[in-house]
Amino acid sequence: MMKLSHESKVRLGVGIGAFVLIIGLVFGISRILFHFDGPWDLGDIASGLSGMDDVVDGDDSLDGGNYSAQSRQLSSETFDADSFQSLDLDVTSGEVEIKCVSGGQVRVIESGRVAKGVATYDAATQNLAEVKGSTLTISQFDCDDERAIDRSVTIELPRDVADNMVGITANVGSGDLTVTDIACHDLNLTLDSGDVEFAGTVTDTLDAEVGSGDVAFELYQAPAKSMDVSVGSGDVEITVPNSTGFKASLTVDSGDFESDFLPLGYDGETILNAEFDNGDKSATYRFKVGSGDMSFESV
Repeated sequence: MMKLSHESKVRLGVGIGAFVLIIGLVFGISRILFHFDGPWDLGDIASGLSGMDDVVDGDDSLDGGNYSAQSRQLSSETFDADSFQSLDLDVTSGEVEIKCVSGGQVRVIESGRVAKGVATYDAATQNLAEVKGSTLTISQFDCDDERAIDRSVTIELPRDVADNMVGITANVGSGDLTVTDIACHDLNLTLDSGDVEFAGTVTDTLDAEVGSGDVAFELYQAPAKSMDVSVGSGDVEITVPNSTGFKASLTVDSGDFESDFLPLGYDGETILNAEFDNGDKSATYRFKVGSGDMSFESV
């Protein structure tokens, strides 16, 4: 038998060791790829990539992706500035905003998130705005139906219209109404559980009946004839100029009434009936509080 030299034995040992090492590496890597449930798992990577759709369509996930992610304009109607003098609003739900713009025509714009497969014009509320006599009426509409959700209506009034409204009548259910920089002679509001914000001028009369909703009246000029405001379990905040002249009567059940016009020492939580006045006492104001809160403050 041929004997190997020492050098040949070394080379043979190195070769066998290298072969064993390569086999071990191949076997180990194959086990990692097919059995290792770690951060490099191919299944997890594929799942993570497919999950990118959830990030892109995050807005759609709230409603199963059945509606557009962004609000779209559903309709826009224009009216001549001299075609009406009053507003009559019926806000069952959704959002209605009335604001003053620099000029042009009166515009009524409806927006909302449209159901997939529904044309934008088909989702618009039919006969939403209409002039009847001298009044622009905004008809009752359902905020969330099968055609569109998150509906909102914006009424843009040019300055010459916004400064000379005869009257605004609003019946608000669970929706939201915002009126900004508008002047009218008479304001009549009936509110159930929604929210109302009014910032502007009411020159003659203000009547408001509030259920469980919230109202904020920021009056640049307070009614010179009368104000009659009642609240059930909701919250009403009224601010008027300090110079406003009135004589007021107050009735409080279990709620709370606060005012800086009240005589010193008055506690709105314990005195159920009171009368107070300010200035020339020219206007007649009546406040009635059930279990809610009302504030009547000066600015």
